[in-house]
Amino acid sequence: MKSRSAVALLTTMLFCLSSDCFPAASGESAIHVGLAKVEITPPVGGNMWGYAGRGPSTEVHDPLFARIAYFETADTKLALVSWDVCEFQSPWLRKQLEELGIPNLLLCSTHTHAGPDMDQEDFPSTDKPWRRTVEERILEAVKKAKEETFPAFITAAEGNVTIGYNRLKRERDGTATTYFENPWRIPLGPVDPTVGVIRIDDESGKTRAVIICYACHPVVLGPRNTKISADYPGVAMNRIADYLGGDAMCLFIQGCGGDINALFLGRTGDSEEDFKFVRQAGNLLAKEVEEVLDEMKGKPGRSAELKIRPDVLTFQHRWEPDKTLTLGVASVLVNGEIGIVALPGEPFHIYQNYLRDGADLAHAYVFGYTDSGYHGWPSYYLPDIRSAAYGGYGASDTTAPEVGAGERLLNHGLIQLYTMRGMLKEKPGRPRTFSPSKSDI
Repeated sequence: MKSRSAVALLTTMLFCLSSDCFPAASGESAIHVGLAKVEITPPVGGNMWGYAGRGPSTEVHDPLFARIAYFETADTKLALVSWDVCEFQSPWLRKQLEELGIPNLLLCSTHTHAGPDMDQEDFPSTDKPWRRTVEERILEAVKKAKEETFPAFITAAEGNVTIGYNRLKRERDGTATTYFENPWRIPLGPVDPTVGVIRIDDESGKTRAVIICYACHPVVLGPRNTKISADYPGVAMNRIADYLGGDAMCLFIQGCGGDINALFLGRTGDSEEDFKFVRQAGNLLAKEVEEVLDEMKGKPGRSAELKIRPDVLTFQHRWEPDKTLTLGVASVLVNGEIGIVALPGEPFHIYQNYLRDGADLAHAYVFGYTDSGYHGWPSYYLPDIRSAAYGGYGASDTTAPEVGAGERLLNHGLIQLYTMRGMLKEKPGRPRTFSPSKSDI
């Protein structure tokens, strides 16, 4: 009997260590989440986006998707959309969602450079540009997610993996050299290797979705590639979804990847060889996320609160001071312990460090490449002040806002987070002071 009991105990332990066994969430849920996924692969023959003068696509290597996580509390409704496009804003979609009673939309581009040019007016036809087809599909997917919510319990953790390099090498003379390629795969400058992992469970403790945030340009496929692809984020999302099993979903959020290129660059000219590099990069990222998820087993999520504060700020144009432009920043606070600051355009990696150091939260992530309201776009980069001084691609060109705009946006996001935590008061108050007594000395 003792032997059989030991076997039974061992069997139970092994079962609970398996990927299908999760601790059930406890307590009531204040947050409900709905999930949806819709294909947005364009027809072949339209112009691609990410490299100037490349021309039309010739084939679809792997499909593109929009993945939606809809969040709802008693006071907040938010649609988070991760879609496989380079960069795009959608005032139309935002307006449609507002009419549905969803005032908050974070439209996050994965930034693949192997996707369509969403601005084409005559593709596939003049009566409905492809972007409107995509917007309509996303709208229907958000409706579906809104109708199929479940009580959600959320937690987060971080991993560490380096699949990118800083393409701006700072020189001793106060300038920077741009390295679009790095065949040596050596560190030319600092990167942020952090991968943020936000896990969303249902009442039973089953993981229904994972949001990963990582900073690295999806440019594994170079300017000669004419095949539609989600690049390495697509590989990572698909593998993680398979790892979770069932109908679970993974959303990739591009972080502060403005100055970070992939170490794996497919530039052989042989399509099959180049896509091997895509799989390598995506699998390395996914493997790290899977290890983080394994370490998170036994850590139940919480469902206390979700808050969001979006704002639009005005800046001078960097090169034409008589002009101004507006940029949006939105901050999200989950359970008082997960902070997100969503920035437009392509923020440089240092902003993630700024947020992590300044937020005083257990978990803090910058969601880059994000359309968060009715605002403009940096066209395209958000360099930090030091990088702007050294120059190089994205730091001294292809950027419109005044120097310091990124820092101001990030600081505003920090103010939003502290305000939502109730730590910044509307009126001055007497500070708490300490006067030591003799027993304290």
